[in-house]
Amino acid sequence: MPVQGLVRLRKHQFGMQSAMGTKIAAKRAYPFSGVPEVELNWTDPDADVGAIDPVSPPYRGAGDYTASLDDPAVKYNNLPIMFAAALAGTTPPTTTGDSEAWNWTPASLTPTDPDVFTYEFGDDVLTDWYQLGDGLLESLEITGTRDPDGPLTATLAWRFGTMASSGSTDSPDSPAVPTAGLDVSTTDIMVYLKDGLINIASDPDDLATSQVSDALHAFTLRVTNEWDLKRYANGEQLFDIDAYGLASRSIELECTFAKTADTVGIGSESDAWMSDSSVNRYIQMVFTSTEIANAPSTPYSWQFTAPMRYYTRTEGEVGGNTVIVLTAHAFYDVEDLEQVFTTDVVNTIDETLL
Repeated sequence: MPVQGLVRLRKHQFGMQSAMGTKIAAKRAYPFSGVPEVELNWTDPDADVGAIDPVSPPYRGAGDYTASLDDPAVKYNNLPIMFAAALAGTTPPTTTGDSEAWNWTPASLTPTDPDVFTYEFGDDVLTDWYQLGDGLLESLEITGTRDPDGPLTATLAWRFGTMASSGSTDSPDSPAVPTAGLDVSTTDIMVYLKDGLINIASDPDDLATSQVSDALHAFTLRVTNEWDLKRYANGEQLFDIDAYGLASRSIELECTFAKTADTVGIGSESDAWMSDSSVNRYIQMVFTSTEIANAPSTPYSWQFTAPMRYYTRTEGEVGGNTVIVLTAHAFYDVEDLEQVFTTDVVNTIDETLL
């Protein structure tokens, strides 16, 4: 009999829930890597027990259910789960033929209910699958580089509110996991930095004509959320999280630039960082694929725009050339954009597969 439990047979399956506490069957399998960490927080009582070793049984505390997952090759069809879980406020995309146009513009002045997901994880041992519910992202990091070329990569730090398992008596899965018939797509289109550009302007109305050319080597977009975890005494006899509150959010963009007139010297982006007072900049990145989402002329695409201010500059090198690394933080722009961040994705995944 062959040994069961093969690493290459692990699967990551997700589905967006309609509400907190309502786990659902997964809708899509994703080509992620990594594993969940389920910590039940068993703790020995701090008591005198007549022995130098534990005697009294330990007790359980509120659990910590997390998963640090990597996407080694980001696809346009996999961007919606990232932005839904990181930014919330997901609305159905606009359908045009075969293409779906998504948008996220997170609110800064009013609380938004988080978009939460059910996560199914396991391998060929079907009696040992995790079902983690009420999942959202504590952080999202998307990175692209031209040195060397390759698709964008992503790291997703998940937090879940509930834990169940197909192999648990006291925490049984419901609905049953794994959801059958979900396979990783063989035709999804990848996002490459070679298909991207960066615009930087002093006025958001000038972004379309403010491309910074022959300078961007690499970038990292980071979204970090500080979630307030709420648990209430409702007689439910559960360790689950009952609600999330978004305490704070940080969005930053780190760019590795060659030294050009746009990036160093008087009037440059580096000059804006060295200013005595912070300088408001408007930064936009646009990715346009060579592949068509809706024939004959609508390509897969992704773009994001944010008002930003530079916080740090560091020195680096690419090949035989020196480079600078500028890191900008997004801010809520009350005068012009009236937003902190907006992102648009055109792909072929509709809301029924999120």
